[in-house]
Amino acid sequence: MYNFIFLYYGLLALLTQLVVFRELSVLFYGNELFLGTFLSSWLFWVGLGSLLVRRLLKKERPIEAYFSYGFLATSLLFPSMILLIRASKSVFAFGEFIGPVGTACYTFSAMSVLCFVIGGQFSLACAAASNKTNREVVLGRVYMYEALGAVIGGVIFTYILIGSVPTFIIALALSVGCIFISFGILIKKISFRIILLIVAALAILAVNFMAEPAVNRMEWKGYQFIKQKEGRNATLSLVNMGSTKNVFMDGVLTASFPNPEGYEPAAHWPLLASAEPNQILIIGDTSLGVIKEALKYNPKQIDYVVLDNSFIELIEPYLDFEDLSALRNPLTHTHYLDARSFIRNNKNKYNTVIINIQEVPNLKANRFYSEEFYSQLRGILKSNGVLGLSVASSENYLSMQTRIFNASVYVTLKSVFKAVEVIPGDSLIFLASPSEIDMRRETLLGRLDKRNISNHYVISSYIEYKLQAKRRGELKRILQTAPGVEINRDFRPTTCYYFANLWLNKFASPLGYLTASIIFILIALNTFKKRRLLFFLSQRKEPILIFVLGFISMLLELVLLLSYQIISGYVYWQMGILFSSFMLGLFLGSLLGNQFKDNSPKRYSILLTILCLAIIGLSICAVYLLPYLIYLSTLQNIAIFIAFLVFIGVIVGTAFVIASFLIRADDVMLKAGSLYAADLWGAALGAILSTNFITPIFGVLGALNFSAVIGLVGLAIFLILSGKTS
Repeated sequence: MYNFIFLYYGLLALLTQLVVFRELSVLFYGNELFLGTFLSSWLFWVGLGSLLVRRLLKKERPIEAYFSYGFLATSLLFPSMILLIRASKSVFAFGEFIGPVGTACYTFSAMSVLCFVIGGQFSLACAAASNKTNREVVLGRVYMYEALGAVIGGVIFTYILIGSVPTFIIALALSVGCIFISFGILIKKISFRIILLIVAALAILAVNFMAEPAVNRMEWKGYQFIKQKEGRNATLSLVNMGSTKNVFMDGVLTASFPNPEGYEPAAHWPLLASAEPNQILIIGDTSLGVIKEALKYNPKQIDYVVLDNSFIELIEPYLDFEDLSALRNPLTHTHYLDARSFIRNNKNKYNTVIINIQEVPNLKANRFYSEEFYSQLRGILKSNGVLGLSVASSENYLSMQTRIFNASVYVTLKSVFKAVEVIPGDSLIFLASPSEIDMRRETLLGRLDKRNISNHYVISSYIEYKLQAKRRGELKRILQTAPGVEINRDFRPTTCYYFANLWLNKFASPLGYLTASIIFILIALNTFKKRRLLFFLSQRKEPILIFVLGFISMLLELVLLLSYQIISGYVYWQMGILFSSFMLGLFLGSLLGNQFKDNSPKRYSILLTILCLAIIGLSICAVYLLPYLIYLSTLQNIAIFIAFLVFIGVIVGTAFVIASFLIRADDVMLKAGSLYAADLWGAALGAILSTNFITPIFGVLGALNFSAVIGLVGLAIFLILSGKTS
């Protein structure tokens, strides 16, 4: 029975991690860089729970009782935490970007209790299992079954649950499972008090279920909330604001309809600049208004590329006749796949390409503003074809942050296309072409008249105003002379960082820094009180090496996840299988590590050295391999990334078990807690540093070189301490 419980514990831990991340990513606008902060918070509190839980126990009670109560507590905390996150959306100002400090403070605070309990369950599981098996192998056994449960959970989440079952229902189902597990552990010592506790837990879950719809509406107070859909790649909300219906994707406003002021300029500038717009490619889920405008030019074909059908399924019942007719027009061909994959495998040539996606607060969007993507687009544009896209800007005055952000898009376009023209406004429109673009007033107005285009917003007077030569020339000069602007590349996503900086300066609150200081002081004080445990860790070479391996493995895992998002755009959908690949590696590594039991300490040290060198070598290999993966198919990429993550997991899992053989400690919980905490805290540090500092400073590929250097330093410390011990 205990093997099944350990299996469920691993499944519970990974599904809880994925569900909570999905909920928090909506609060923080789906930015992948938040993934590092999230994982750091998760790992820190789980590690702390595994290390300190033994100090909270009363010796007169059996370990099995505490293990059971841990599952019961998890069953209540999990759904309550989701409701807390959703309710928090009503606390922050509407559309406010919270910023990295506020994000870290909120995440570490919100996840503290649940993650502490989950972490404590690992040490309790080891202690409970030690009563029934050999103490030398108990740690590896629990670690192995936990990893196997996580593998199963990741596969179920990716291929069955995500996009089909709402996250809150997943949380309730897992909570009910925890209650039954708790009941199963204590079934031999059942009492009226235990039955009462379980009935109370089920009643609280029922209350949470009934409260969820009201909590969902709290974010949209003052507006008419219509519907929410949890897709494979994002969470979509449809809200009525005055005369328009608005779609929010992971908390970011991405579409409004009817909204001619928004979609007419995005469509008509590139279409008027094109001499013969009969083959049109439109990229972006939220482009139905653009399709309607493009059909006014009587094209031969419009290819509309959408990542998945979630957006259309959400809004289709609420579209007016014109938008619905545009979507169902025989000339409109809808393709449900990643735009970069579509372009890479497409043989058609287009007169006009319109990019109408959310701007670049994340890597999923940044990959449509990179030099590599523009090079792919140039390959499908006709010699006189025109590319059109728009970004956030300012009508009259550009702050330094706005100037740098706009300039990064401009210089990246200039690195690929011969001609780049600008149309000033609150949404700055870029037009790019392999040849010259005729932007003369008489040319564009003549085409508007000849093609018999009737608009609400983009009319003759509007075009004349926007085409003022002096104004456009001054804007070009400003963009060309912006200081320190780099070309945006897939694995050096500077535009994404510039945009984040722009948002931070607009919306970030300085109160976040005060909150951060308070939280870090409290953590430091609590840690100081546990200095004996820290002394135990610092005097052991094994936890130090596991700490370093945890740091490197998490940095590698995050870099691979970010790289997969850059290459495919599917990381939110595939995150479960990618996480479970790493956990599969841990499972296989645990099996492999257990084969080395009853060996000499010297051989254990040699094996740990080899494993450390292997992960350093993997970091260096990834630097040279990743740039070539953008040319492979999605299926080929998922196979390669799974292989990478499994191999990393095998190294870490094997090292963890071997290190457990080296530590001779009578207290199983202390031994389990110290190694598990070292592993998780190293990973926590790697997570928060990699996405907030290392990757922005060194780039995605530079972060891999950084991890190799850290690995060499950690290995040197381990070998020095091993020499002193011998």
